[in-house]
Amino acid sequence: MKALIALLLAVSTAHGADFAAAFLTTGLGTRGLGIGAFVAAADDASAPYWNPAGLARLRGKAVQTSLQTLSQDRLQNSASFALNVRGDMGFGFAWSRAAVDQIEGRTASGQFTGQIEDGANAFMVGVGRTLGSRLAIGFAMKIFDQTIDIPFSPAATANGSGFDFGAQYRLGARTDLGVVVRNIGAKLAWKVRLANQQSGATEDPLPRTVALGAAHRPFAALLVAAEVRSVDDEQSAHLGAEWRISPLLTLRGGLQRLGASDGNLLSAGLTLQPMRVKTLQFHYAYLADPLAAGGRTTVGLALAF
Repeated sequence: MKALIALLLAVSTAHGADFAAAFLTTGLGTRGLGIGAFVAAADDASAPYWNPAGLARLRGKAVQTSLQTLSQDRLQNSASFALNVRGDMGFGFAWSRAAVDQIEGRTASGQFTGQIEDGANAFMVGVGRTLGSRLAIGFAMKIFDQTIDIPFSPAATANGSGFDFGAQYRLGARTDLGVVVRNIGAKLAWKVRLANQQSGATEDPLPRTVALGAAHRPFAALLVAAEVRSVDDEQSAHLGAEWRISPLLTLRGGLQRLGASDGNLLSAGLTLQPMRVKTLQFHYAYLADPLAAGGRTTVGLALAF
């Protein structure tokens, strides 16, 4: 049963989604996952995914890596890099890979035929630029690929691309607004080899996603954020907060997917800074996993220089 679920979902790590490249809705990095509402606050190496406009807010250079484990033997890894040396323009690159391990291939009679390998990659290149003292805009190009390798059968492969556009507006010294439109013109083209050297081809569009958010700092150590997302015909709300308790420890938590059909999800996370500066950070995030019992645990490492 586990193998059947995993294969049908095609490495989806999202909320039971049945659309192409659904693993991308899981998120990237750890800070945004812990807060749950990050479109207005994104300003680190994960900005190419959350909101490319945040690359213009970043200062210096930053690198992040993360490893996420989920139920049903699913894994998702990510790495991202960003730099902004001029102050008004930033650039970023992000990579995310999702895979399902230990899928057992069997015949109709139940005979074991071997392991099925299923993996997908997404590559994102983004740029963000300030327009005046308050407004920043950003643009990201995304490239996808996915392969399902079945024993004694030709592999099914898919490739695709798309674009994201985002903006952030500084409403005041403590308040930011953000918007991002994801998967503009994005689709995944599948190709499967058939008998007699023929092949079949289909196209799956990625869902257009629009997110509107706000982030506010009542005081310097506390960030509160809210976000509304629309994925195709489904809308949901996301709430989160981040509290820097000390130079060593930052806590964050959120309530995600309010109003969604599959229920509300809790998220939590923390950051440890052993050097008491942003040079080295250890991240952790936990989210409830609606696909099966248990949760999604993410650990990460971030460097800023």
